[in-house]
Amino acid sequence: MNYPEYPNSNFPEEICDFPNMQDVSPTLRPIVEQYDNAWINNDTDKMAQITLQYPNLDKSLFNAKKFNVLLDHIKSLEKFFLEKVAAMIDTVAQHTIGIKDNATGAEKKTNTYSAEKIDYMTGTIIASNITVNISDWDSDLEYKYTSSAILTDDRINIYFADASKINASKAFVYVKSNTGAGNFILKANKIPKSALVIDNVEVVRKNG
Repeated sequence: MNYPEYPNSNFPEEICDFPNMQDVSPTLRPIVEQYDNAWINNDTDKMAQITLQYPNLDKSLFNAKKFNVLLDHIKSLEKFFLEKVAAMIDTVAQHTIGIKDNATGAEKKTNTYSAEKIDYMTGTIIASNITVNISDWDSDLEYKYTSSAILTDDRINIYFADASKINASKAFVYVKSNTGAGNFILKANKIPKSALVIDNVEVVRKNG
């Protein structure tokens, strides 16, 4: 793979083989003067003859062709870095640090989870300040709360406001298990004497 828009470069298939240049040596200086005089006189044939006769002269001449080759190599390197290396660095960094949410087998020894997954595994708040009125309880003494943030195997922790803890306890309110994705259900042994306020609903996800 190389970049057709930069025809003077074969990068990244091949490393740049741009030839080294050198300063004009004392022995080469008279030849350079001849070349300069030919250029001043617009004698392109003479210039070509001199460069053919003295191949080392080319190492001391910088022209548009060499500049364009250099630019194509620089641009191809920049494009490669922009399109390939930046993404590769992110991937390498994640694997070096060991961030892989779906690690299996031996990978578990050298990987950890993302912050988002760790939040769910240790408990993350999905709702706050919920009021459960007396009229919200159905005939089976159940209250259902729906949320797309709840998955099938999530564990739900309910934190009642201080003022509601006694009434929730007296009504023996608890969270039913295995109620499926998208909801949780509170079950009571009797209707609470007053509305219950839930400070926070926390989701704990085994698999993050």
